[in-house]
Amino acid sequence: MIDVAEHFVRDGEDLSAVPYEYKECGLPGIFLHNGYRIEEFEGEQYVAICDTLALHQAIGTQLVCKKKELAPAEIRFLRKTMELTQSDLAGLMGQSSQQVARWEKGASAIPGPADRLLRVIFLVSTMEDNEFLDLLKDLEEMDETPLEGLDFWHEGDTWSDRKAA
Repeated sequence: MIDVAEHFVRDGEDLSAVPYEYKECGLPGIFLHNGYRIEEFEGEQYVAICDTLALHQAIGTQLVCKKKELAPAEIRFLRKTMELTQSDLAGLMGQSSQQVARWEKGASAIPGPADRLLRVIFLVSTMEDNEFLDLLKDLEEMDETPLEGLDFWHEGDTWSDRKAA
């Protein structure tokens, strides 16, 4: 429990008495202890947050690694953090956009395999090399003709479907 008299350092400032509840992310119970500042513009106060993408990725990583069941708002948060539409996420997961919408509204629970895939997609999306996500995107467009034979060559320590030049 947080003692209201406790003070927190905030983005180089001396001390602040209360952390900022970051309701704008769409999730309850997210508190920022620093990395933000209150700004005033035309007589109105606004909150400026440092590197919101990195903050959202950190929140998302905590959700996918430490939360047993994802709530509808958390599913929506993860999708938006990845900058995907419901249709985009549905395509990566082999689902319909209506199904993703039902998960986000709480109209149906996300089944275990889809839940795990969403977590993996999120974690991979935070990495620099997204070959896995490219493969998921390409699955819908892959050739459906049966394979008659596959040729492989071993070169050094690697197997490949292409003969070295």
